[in-house]
Amino acid sequence: MKDFIIFDTHSDTMSELLNQNKRLSENDMHIDMKRMSEYKSYTQVFAAFIDPEYKDCAMERAEQVIGCFYRETEANGITVCRSYSEWERAKTPVKAFLSLEGGEPIGSIEDLHKLYGLGVRMIALTWNFRNRLACGVCEEEDTGLTDFGRRIVREMDRLGIILDVSHLSPKSFWDAAEIWDKPLCASHSCSKTVHDHVRNLTDEQFLKIKESRGVVGINFYPDFLGGDIGDIKRHIDRFLQLGGEDNIGLGSDFDGVERLPAGVNGVQDMDKVIMSLPYETKLREKIAYRNFLRLFKEYDC
Repeated sequence: MKDFIIFDTHSDTMSELLNQNKRLSENDMHIDMKRMSEYKSYTQVFAAFIDPEYKDCAMERAEQVIGCFYRETEANGITVCRSYSEWERAKTPVKAFLSLEGGEPIGSIEDLHKLYGLGVRMIALTWNFRNRLACGVCEEEDTGLTDFGRRIVREMDRLGIILDVSHLSPKSFWDAAEIWDKPLCASHSCSKTVHDHVRNLTDEQFLKIKESRGVVGINFYPDFLGGDIGDIKRHIDRFLQLGGEDNIGLGSDFDGVERLPAGVNGVQDMDKVIMSLPYETKLREKIAYRNFLRLFKEYDC
């Protein structure tokens, strides 16, 4: 048993289980139940990722991934949490929340309510490209949040769904932040100052997330980090320099990236990531789980 508590806010495992026709119990992917069970407590936010190839049947695809989520969590005795209160009451060491990555399934307020009813408690409005809600980071023309996107963001606020700003274009980020009065979340993002990649956050964006009492989950993808496991610390150090002790967490992007830093092969190495950070125990714990747990508690989500 690894005496660690981990809270990871992004993986694409459920979508990949469907794509590869594999099971969560044990597999050769980044995450499975066998390895999560080695920890004292492991909480994973599983994303229903809507790949652009499914844009014409996005809700159907979302329902397929969400169906996989419920089948696999039930089969493996994982507690599905729809609120912080449910997380706090959970008796199982492995717990799960459900998120949506890419707002393509949302064509109406009713669609948002449907997803909320299915258990979605965090939504990233876009993946890398433009949709009906907002503009993603890979678009050449940054058109920001749409009028419909603003309506959806306000309704997410009312429902208590966490706004995930990872993948948003700069204008979309600032448009959303302007009308959001709860903590912002970047579930799987890094520092643009440390490594200049379009997917990373500027210092100004991080400071806005910090000001909102939000949290950024450090992404493990080498293209965003700029190198190996040691670069995770570099990104954390930059956010710490900006006063972000209470605003940094883990957002691995397991099973959503084709490679990981040397020394990290999957969920089994989360303890190595934490132990590689030369900080006092209290700060390590904040990064490992306490900061994101506090954010979910503020939403009671």
